[in-house]
Amino acid sequence: MPRVKASPKKCVKSNLQNPTNSWVFLLKGETLELSDQYTGSGTPDIVTLRHPNTGESAVFLFSPANNSVQEVLTLNEAKRSWFIDESVKSDGKMKLSTPIDPIFLVLPYLRKYCTTYAQPLQQLLIDDEFPETERLLKSSGLTYLTMIADRRGDEDLNAFKYNEEKTLNWLKKKTERVADILKQKNIHVSNAGAISSNFVKSSKSDSDPETYLRYAHGIVSEYLMDDLSLKLAKFLNLPDESLQQTLKRKSTQSAPGQEAKKPKTEDENKSSSSNVLDLSKPETKKISAKDKARAKAASGSKSISSFFKKS
Repeated sequence: MPRVKASPKKCVKSNLQNPTNSWVFLLKGETLELSDQYTGSGTPDIVTLRHPNTGESAVFLFSPANNSVQEVLTLNEAKRSWFIDESVKSDGKMKLSTPIDPIFLVLPYLRKYCTTYAQPLQQLLIDDEFPETERLLKSSGLTYLTMIADRRGDEDLNAFKYNEEKTLNWLKKKTERVADILKQKNIHVSNAGAISSNFVKSSKSDSDPETYLRYAHGIVSEYLMDDLSLKLAKFLNLPDESLQQTLKRKSTQSAPGQEAKKPKTEDENKSSSSNVLDLSKPETKKISAKDKARAKAASGSKSISSFFKKS
């Protein structure tokens, strides 16, 4: 069972008075330091936004000044607890925050509402289901929004129109950057591309640039809708096989701490169906040749119980 260790670069926040309702949260210490720098006080806020890949609810962390945003991931493993001072927290889940480019969060809104006409960001980022989306307006990362959209009017209007050509070029640079980091960090990637979700450090680096690019495409696709992921793969001249692997991994991906379900092959389906007992039909038992010979030899003979009956 892991223990929480103090570190000057990490912050572990928990409610020690009521450990059953507390979280174990790891984030960089500079996140809290920046809070004091920009606002003088306050702590980061945890909110829910629409995930750019699925459109479903996801958890994110904003700095008090809303100038930066991080994604909150939950790591969950079975049979794990935390020792916090003199208490034991039986729930072994751990929250981890990681920086995310806010342009990924704005991209789905641009593609949905700004393909024909330009719209001001103040109107674009209004989501009744996720009202905290307006916080993105103060994010410093949106100063580079012209990388995926065309500005219309003056800066005060702050209106943009989606540009797919710009977006694909921007995503290409992102993907190539991820691939370069994988090579620099000497991360081993398999030929299966982004199917494996485990990074394994290896002294022997894969020398095939296309393998790294396929894997990087799978990572970036975690924040893209499927149709845009396919367009990006074609823009990168990746083979169709890698596209199918990326989509297959998304469809079979399980929650952290759970084993992914593997689709059954045709032979497995046949074998599993043959082992199912059909109760609608009477059970038939095969009789071997030896059993038939015994039955024939015993025909006409009396049962042993007949010798104990009264005459």
